[in-house]
Amino acid sequence: MPATAVTLCPPAASIESGLVTGTDESLGRSHYQLDALDRTEPGSWLAAYIFVGSGEQSPVTVLFPDRLETDRLRLDVVDPASTDASEHYEAFADDPDPETVYEYVLVSEPTTPDESRVFVENAGSNRDDADAVTYAIYLTGDEPMAGTLAGTATLFVEWDREAASSAIVLRKPFWGRGYSGERAGALLGLAFDRLDLAHFGVSCVAGNDRSKRAIEKYVGAHGGRYDGRLRHAHAIDGEPVDLHWFSISRSEYLAATADVD
Repeated sequence: MPATAVTLCPPAASIESGLVTGTDESLGRSHYQLDALDRTEPGSWLAAYIFVGSGEQSPVTVLFPDRLETDRLRLDVVDPASTDASEHYEAFADDPDPETVYEYVLVSEPTTPDESRVFVENAGSNRDDADAVTYAIYLTGDEPMAGTLAGTATLFVEWDREAASSAIVLRKPFWGRGYSGERAGALLGLAFDRLDLAHFGVSCVAGNDRSKRAIEKYVGAHGGRYDGRLRHAHAIDGEPVDLHWFSISRSEYLAATADVD
């Protein structure tokens, strides 16, 4: 059973003006509140809402929290308003083995500070659109190199499928310490406990045995399973690759975490 406690930390400043209440039967909830400034755009309430009981008034908070915390990690949202793009560039540009880090992932290392700036801006735009959220992973507490940027993690959301998926880029010095699984536990809590999604999927490129072992471990700990190998599912540098696919349903997650405080 997973034992990591996850804290969802709301943003420092919540949207408090222009609240409007209503119902949305398609989501199986009684009442919601949204910022009145967002009413003109269909579906835009997804970017800023909370569900409340009948007649209850509460400030709206953003869909994706600014920070997630686990036993050893702090995940801070990547957003132009709060993220220093130069820190991202310096951390990943200085990685001792970038070819290994990026061998099996679908993104490339930043080669200029401007590429990190674009990365941060795109992450902020995806969060605003409620399509995805990216977090910078920092070590905390008594961990070696506490306070260091160890990597980034992204949760992708497909609202029409009630599904989420995730990706991680972890710098080479931080491999083999269980951080990927701890980060996954935080994102699973976000997907199922906060966003009320029904399905979580994750994949790795065939041949990436290290990632496959890590995924097998945390997926199994949260009640999920291996679904199979998808042939020619993606392309990296123009070459088709197979993917190993894993998934966790909401019911599996709840059963696996039922006795965790």
